[in-house]
Amino acid sequence: MLLNFAVGCQDRRGLAPVEGVVRLDGEPLTKGIVTFVPESGRSATGAIRSDGTFQLETYGQAEGALVGAHRVTITATETPTGPPDFDVDRPAVADKKPLVPARYANSESSGLTFEVKADMTNYAELDLKSK
Repeated sequence: MLLNFAVGCQDRRGLAPVEGVVRLDGEPLTKGIVTFVPESGRSATGAIRSDGTFQLETYGQAEGALVGAHRVTITATETPTGPPDFDVDRPAVADKKPLVPARYANSESSGLTFEVKADMTNYAELDLKSK
């Protein structure tokens, strides 16, 4: 019984709460995923809500991100409504339209960084430009 607990237990030391907002050209981004990528260790992610806000989790419980420097990525797509086009030579999956420029989906090119500080709730304001 103790073995099951030890295997399922995650080490949450070194994490701090992170929440924030994502804006595109000054307006809240209404959907997508924010990812904080540390220099080493596990990344943290959070879903962007309809008001542009997010809360990060590393182990699935909104506990935040590792303390330290992070590169940040944002991915957001919109799926067209209606059925997929079966007359075209491609898989029957609707095309997804990107809502933000592709550079924001790559930690090397996004230009977004954030320093997560210990013993406090960190607030990240992520302002993206469409051009």
